[in-house]
Amino acid sequence: IEVIVAMMILTFGLLGMAGFSITLTKQFKSSGKQETAALMVQSRIDSVASIRCQALAPTGPQTGTLTTLGVTERWTISDGNDIKILDDTVTFYPRTRPLVYRSIIPCRDN
Repeated sequence: IEVIVAMMILTFGLLGMAGFSITLTKQFKSSGKQETAALMVQSRIDSVASIRCQALAPTGPQTGTLTTLGVTERWTISDGNDIKILDDTVTFYPRTRPLVYRSIIPCRDN
């Protein structure tokens, strides 16, 4: 009887650990995509900072879409009064709502 009880306790413990490992695997995959999304947004901010404000004014807002490693990025760059406004939206699975970032970058045109 003691052996049967010990086997049951061991079985329930192993099942609990298996469920926990599945949860951890999902979280690791999600965190990888969040890291990719953050890198994409930072890269976009850096590239927009290099655009001259005078180049944006005549053409109006610039938009684009890029998908990398399962992360989709949509951005709009518009010209403000001596500023550039970047609206960047990233979506990825399993997240159901997009992450939306707005960056205001001062113009440094001389």
